[in-house]
Amino acid sequence: MLSTTSSDRPLGTRRAVLPGLLLALLLALVYYGYRAYPEIRLADCLKDPARYDGTLITVGTEATVEQLLPDGFLVRQMGRVVRVIGDAGDAKPGDFVRFRARFHREGYLTLQHLYVAKARRAKVAVSILPVLLVAVLVVKTYRFDRHRLCFVERKQCRT
Repeated sequence: MLSTTSSDRPLGTRRAVLPGLLLALLLALVYYGYRAYPEIRLADCLKDPARYDGTLITVGTEATVEQLLPDGFLVRQMGRVVRVIGDAGDAKPGDFVRFRARFHREGYLTLQHLYVAKARRAKVAVSILPVLLVAVLVVKTYRFDRHRLCFVERKQCRT
């Protein structure tokens, strides 16, 4: 009697199943998060102010301080400039900020919490260096075999 067990299957099939299942699980969780907990963005609030009046939102994607005002500041995000009422702390024009604020139908925000990302561009530039180092090491150590469609170790002369 012939039986097929998992060890009888080709190695390539077993290797593809687990990553495929993990990818499917990841996509399902992302979709669930998107549907169950939708992120309310500043752009959504500005499109339908009456619907989002009084809603607490988080603003942070490429948000920069445009101008300081006596009672707050103007923030620019994705081409839109919005007034924020509250203490600007040590923020200066041009600083990247992330904050939580309450949206008002009149088109302004009341600040709840502010975080100023000092030297954000420099931090991003520094974080790219390890990625480049790993990429150089991978390219020096491995090569892509287009016939087998995988990376193989480079043969080096060790004398």
